[in-house]
Amino acid sequence: MDFFKRYGAIGPSQQQSPSETIQRLADRVETSTLLEDKKAAVLGLKGLSREYRKETGEAALLPLLKLLKEDNDDQNLLKAILETLITLCTRDSPRGETPNVGAATSDVASQFSQTILDDGDDVISTMLELLGDADFYVRYNTVQLLGTLHLHSGEELQKRVLVSPMGVGRLVDLLSDQRDIIRNEGIQLLIAMTETNADIQKIVAFENAFDRLLGIVDEEGGVRGNIVVQDCLQLLHNLLNYNVSNQNFFRETSGVQRLPNLLITDPSQTAAGRNGLPDADADDEIEWTVQHARNMLVVLDVIRMLIQPGNTNTVSNQTAMQQCGTIPPLLQLALAYEAPSSVRSQALYAIGDIIRSHEANQNLFQRILITTAPEGDAESDAKPIPEPAIVIVIRLAVGKRPQGVAVNEYYIVRAAAAHLVQAYVGGNPDAQLALAATLTPPGDAGSASEPETHQSAGSLIVSVLLDWRETGSEDVWRVWYASMLLSTILRDHIECKEQALKITIGDIAQGEEPFPLLNELMSQARQAAQSESDARLSLAIFTLVCVWLVDFPRGVSTLLDESSNVAFLVEQINGSSGVNALVQGAAAFLFGLVYQFDLEPETPMSRENLYPILSKRVGADQLLIRVQRLRDSKEFQYAVGLASGTHSNAYGGIPIEVYFDNVFTDVFKKHYEGFRVAVRLGPGEAMANPNYAYLQGGMAGYAGSVGSNSAPGTPSLAGAASISRAASPAATLTTSTSAPGATSVYGPHPTEHMVAQSEFDALNDKLADQSSQIEALKHELEAAKAGSKIDLNDTSEQLAQEREMRARAEAESATYAAEVNVLRQELSNMQTQSLEETLADDSTGAVKLTELESQLSELKIKSEQDSSNWNTLRDELQKKLANAEKQVVKAAAAGRNTNKKKEQQQATAIESLKSDLKAKDDEISKLNLLVEELNEKVKAVDGVEELKEKIAGLEKEQEDLLVYLADQDQQSKEYRDMLRKHGEDIPLSDDDDE
Repeated sequence: MDFFKRYGAIGPSQQQSPSETIQRLADRVETSTLLEDKKAAVLGLKGLSREYRKETGEAALLPLLKLLKEDNDDQNLLKAILETLITLCTRDSPRGETPNVGAATSDVASQFSQTILDDGDDVISTMLELLGDADFYVRYNTVQLLGTLHLHSGEELQKRVLVSPMGVGRLVDLLSDQRDIIRNEGIQLLIAMTETNADIQKIVAFENAFDRLLGIVDEEGGVRGNIVVQDCLQLLHNLLNYNVSNQNFFRETSGVQRLPNLLITDPSQTAAGRNGLPDADADDEIEWTVQHARNMLVVLDVIRMLIQPGNTNTVSNQTAMQQCGTIPPLLQLALAYEAPSSVRSQALYAIGDIIRSHEANQNLFQRILITTAPEGDAESDAKPIPEPAIVIVIRLAVGKRPQGVAVNEYYIVRAAAAHLVQAYVGGNPDAQLALAATLTPPGDAGSASEPETHQSAGSLIVSVLLDWRETGSEDVWRVWYASMLLSTILRDHIECKEQALKITIGDIAQGEEPFPLLNELMSQARQAAQSESDARLSLAIFTLVCVWLVDFPRGVSTLLDESSNVAFLVEQINGSSGVNALVQGAAAFLFGLVYQFDLEPETPMSRENLYPILSKRVGADQLLIRVQRLRDSKEFQYAVGLASGTHSNAYGGIPIEVYFDNVFTDVFKKHYEGFRVAVRLGPGEAMANPNYAYLQGGMAGYAGSVGSNSAPGTPSLAGAASISRAASPAATLTTSTSAPGATSVYGPHPTEHMVAQSEFDALNDKLADQSSQIEALKHELEAAKAGSKIDLNDTSEQLAQEREMRARAEAESATYAAEVNVLRQELSNMQTQSLEETLADDSTGAVKLTELESQLSELKIKSEQDSSNWNTLRDELQKKLANAEKQVVKAAAAGRNTNKKKEQQQATAIESLKSDLKAKDDEISKLNLLVEELNEKVKAVDGVEELKEKIAGLEKEQEDLLVYLADQDQQSKEYRDMLRKHGEDIPLSDDDDE
């Protein structure tokens, strides 16, 4: 009440309302000439603004801004104005809660803030100048007011700061203020302004902000300092994030060289040397506070941000970090037991990012040795054992979990260690081979009792996979990551797969029968399925075997040595209840790969034997449905979206969707389309289908250690006793034999079947010729019609007749092709008989075979050339036919007069051509009869004597067919001449040139 009396000069009976008092004070601010009056009025407004913010702002905001710009020499007056403006622009919020920055613009605080930013005389420039004032309160309140304005409209404030000549420089100068509270407020303001604005990031960086920030970190005690250190590191992170020029500047100004000092925390060497196991006698363990961990995580984020994959500066930053010695302190930090799991995991991720796809860094990491203290008695005189760093890292991924650390917490360390192993192996086949060389079966004492530090990296992985009952019950992720690491070692490396295939389980000295590791893993998968354990155990083994068998027929042959493996897979695929859908899909994919890559000549179970199981017991559709469900599952899609080796959020917690690793998902995506094609083809079709060889990546010609892959359509003779045949004009199968008399894949009578197959191919070529001739006749007919002036209705009827004839010819061709396929299937069914029984006493058979083989090769090459030429000619003629149809329609629409004489001539030509088409139909019927005769001849083949008698007859028939083929070529030449006489542009063929 005294306050209103003082400023209102009224008595008790004439009290003013708060609004009237505020308006009177605002008028005094605007009109008073004495500094003391202005100061008193501002102080009055400051006191009223806390309770009457809206009234004070509406009446006094503009006078206060005007006073701030004009009378800014008195520090006390400036302090009062700035404090009043802060009160007006500060948004109220419940106690203990963060202000709601995203509130509606109707909020009075937002309105007043926007009024300040919209000021025409640019009061923001005045505030930036006040940042240079030496008075503590003026500078402090100015920083606070700028921070408050940034909360309301950050982008607008950033624009105003950028247009000010010294705006950003004034802000950076706050970092050098000796008064900690002003410096800290300046850091907070810079963090907010550099979060997304690249222009401010660049200006701040070139104002020597890096040195100032790192200097503050050192002053505050490094990463073990307080929250100010975290703020400085966060500002450093903002300046480098997504800013290539700042990253270059940071590296060129030796900023990267200062990062290793931030990583040194003097962790317990004993704890690190014993792979994370704490030393009970160590009394000087470093205590990690929450703030210490936060500071270290920001440092690790900065390191990882500089070496993100795909950035243009990544390789340069990787090289700089290796040269300045960043890897050793990171490795020491990763192996420190006392460090939080989140810090250890981020350190492992950082090492992986430094060496990923960088050969020099990978070689350096390979040479790093870590001295481990011997386990057992601490007073033992045993010397420390140096071990490669990669062995220690693999031990982190699949080794025992330290006591007192929860499974969920230690999971992120395993995930990060696996990421580091993949980064070391990725693009480094020598590293893959080196790790594969360490794959050995567990020792005699058993892996469960053998200390982990006494095992090699490969032996530890194998022992964890085989002892899944113990390791899986303790921590299922040990088995899961062991499977992932072995898949990483074997992926796309035949030598590593061969090395792993040599591993056997069982001691011969103790009378145990050696059992391949591959089949032992399948046995473990069977036991895991029967025990109803975590589905991840079965999936880990299935996915590992899938990666192992892809493009590796010898491995498929080893798996088929144990017949129960196929039965187990079929049982898993067909299971209707009690079988996890993901396990079913993985088993289906594995079974399909076994069928797809069962290409070893001496396989225990051939494709012919597997096909009935696939088609009848499982069903190709059912198999594909299982795999499709796996592919569409949210668990698989989650794994596809993850980066290499990243299966956690890196700060704690296990994602519930983690079931598959990135190695399996990559292999699945790469081979999925080929897999779908392969399982739908029969054993004979799969080998002859030209697309199958392409989808197999060249594996269709796989014949063990001999022979070579041939591109589709390329004949190949690997030796004097090689047999080649063309299943179709565009596919070739090559099989090499090591000695005369070896069994052929074509059945007991290779010469007879080769001649018959040659005849079939010749008939196919003739069919193609007939189709080409029919097309040529159609073209001639259309050309004749195009030259005439035929009525539209008559033209439509003739076009319909020609389309009908074309459809009939195509149907005949399809029927004929189907009959040829039937004959080919009958030939393949005769493979069960032995060639040795047929050719043992026939010394002339080999000579005949060689001669016929040579003739067959020549005929095949010629047929392929003719087929290619006719296909090209047919395409050209079809185009011309389409053009002719268009011309006829246009001519009819234009209503041109017809010429009766030309109509009669063309009608006669049409009748003649129809007669020729009928004659060709008769010839096709004769060819069909010839096919039936060949069927009878093939069925009648029986014994060596009949073979000898029929060789001469078939040779004669072959000569007749060649003569017939020559006649057809001559007739085709005549038809081409006829077409040329009618004015068509027919390209010359090889026969015409002759």
